[in-house]
Amino acid sequence: MRRLLALLVLLALILGGLWLGGESLMAQQLRRIAAEQPMVDLGAVRELRDPRRIGVQAAALQLRTDAGTLALPQAELWLAPLRPTELRLDLPPRATLDPGAGPLQLGLADASARLRLQPLNGLAMASAGVAAGPLTVEGRDLARSLHADARLAALGADAPPSATAAYDLQLAVDELEPALFATLPLPGRLSLSAKGQVWLDALPRPATLSPGLAPLPVGLRLDDAELQLGALRTRVLGQVQADAQGRAQGQVALYTRDAEPLLQAAAAAGLIPPKLVTLAGTMLKTISAQPLPEDAGFRFPPPAAGELRLPLTFADGKMSLGPLTLGPAPVFPRR
Repeated sequence: MRRLLALLVLLALILGGLWLGGESLMAQQLRRIAAEQPMVDLGAVRELRDPRRIGVQAAALQLRTDAGTLALPQAELWLAPLRPTELRLDLPPRATLDPGAGPLQLGLADASARLRLQPLNGLAMASAGVAAGPLTVEGRDLARSLHADARLAALGADAPPSATAAYDLQLAVDELEPALFATLPLPGRLSLSAKGQVWLDALPRPATLSPGLAPLPVGLRLDDAELQLGALRTRVLGQVQADAQGRAQGQVALYTRDAEPLLQAAAAAGLIPPKLVTLAGTMLKTISAQPLPEDAGFRFPPPAAGELRLPLTFADGKMSLGPLTLGPAPVFPRR
């Protein structure tokens, strides 16, 4: 009994030392990163000293990004003792974003992020996710909720030749208010749920964090995506990848019963030429009835009763709706 008690005491001392030492090391690393990275300012760091969590609290944190400067009064970075490879970040309920035209007050209810690493694979990203409750800008509702999740997956036969990593994606945005960042009127709030896969040209790990080495997307597959804009609804399926010039190539199909008002909304937002709205009716039905190729391994199901299937084709640097050229194909990010 005495030996068992001694072993338990020794184990408690070892775990306590790892806990205290781990928090001190994490605080040192944050201070080092803030000192080396010009995009990061850090006011102070203290250890949490919470037996349920191993982590630190950062105060007066500023992050300078392409979208502007994000100022956080505090943030907590921690991991659970039983899940040492998964980092978690808890954000404060209030933050300030300055996109260059003046500071904006952000409301971040229940906002958090997580990152799971693979220690035996160069600390590669195994999974990541973000979640938040109601979001506000200057006191105005921005979105009811946001959830995003990415998990490392095997490269399949449909992966682009330049892909070296694949991640399964799940995304849900509930009642986003586009009027806060769109200059043209849109018919209501935006909700989106999507499942698919994204392909990257490099596996995310600490060695690729510098701007010139950061992994870039080279392809995207949407297995099931539903978009609602006010009372308008559509499903989006398909797959695109970057061509030799970095423009999208592939095919995406929109399934909807609201083709004409959706085209009007897209034209109002500048996504498609206004002349395309005049094609509603017989021509859209004709385009919807055309068969779609399955040579890329993606199967497009037939439209449901009362639904149109509108194929968007990306080829030779152009985007087309059936036989109609809409304009240049979107460009994938490039270094």
